[in-house]
Amino acid sequence: MRNFVKVLGIFPVENIHCLCVFILCLFFSTTIQAAKPVEVNLAAGAGLKDCLNAQIMLYKKVAPDIKIVANYEASGKLQEQIVNGAPVDVFISANQDKMNLVAKQNLIIKNTRINLVQNKIVLIAPKFGKSVINCFNCLGTDKLKDKGIAIGDPNVVPAGKYAVEVFESLKIADKVLPKSVFAQNVRAVLTYVAQGEVDAGVVYYTDALLMPDKVKVIAEAPAGSHSPVIFPVAVIATGNNPEGGKAFLNFLTTPNAIKIFENFGYTMAEETKN
Repeated sequence: MRNFVKVLGIFPVENIHCLCVFILCLFFSTTIQAAKPVEVNLAAGAGLKDCLNAQIMLYKKVAPDIKIVANYEASGKLQEQIVNGAPVDVFISANQDKMNLVAKQNLIIKNTRINLVQNKIVLIAPKFGKSVINCFNCLGTDKLKDKGIAIGDPNVVPAGKYAVEVFESLKIADKVLPKSVFAQNVRAVLTYVAQGEVDAGVVYYTDALLMPDKVKVIAEAPAGSHSPVIFPVAVIATGNNPEGGKAFLNFLTTPNAIKIFENFGYTMAEETKN
């Protein structure tokens, strides 16, 4: 301390004042930076939004120093962003195809990919008003008017791809697709139907549960008419926080997180049932 005072003695008073101000600013800057929460960037299919927001709220209690920054969009669009270098720590895709494309680019951190949850494909209609569509096969008849059904764009929206698989299985694709409205994500399909802009839509079962006062489930896709609706998750190499990503992924397989998934209508994939 005595030596420090001697050092200060060689500076003019005004310089000592500036030095003290600098030290104080450096201290408060360091303190603010230390208090800033660590971020984990999550990219997930649009249909998972409500469920994952509930998971994030719970995770905030488990890990208060971690901030989950979520981006919900069609899985195909998210996959393209990841391949182009977007800083994503955790990716939850609405189908295996989009995750496979990420894996093909060696962008998945080893041993982090698992199948998380499962879903169902359903046909919905507006809750009120007389609907002439009451089954999947009805879509292949004159009951379906032009622009009478909404599905996700099958090029980027997994729910849309599943819908096309169902139409092809029932041999009605050539009649249904020309009359379809292609939405940018599955939530947009839900909105079209809820607002009565179309007579029917193909969505996930969990989406239909979100608006029971505005839409009704007409039918579930026939067994074997589409590939399994499995949502895989993985930690991505383009992210800035792989350890944070692993921690959040592990949280999603805990009993409390599983309960939230089930409350939103999902069933757990075989890997997460134990």
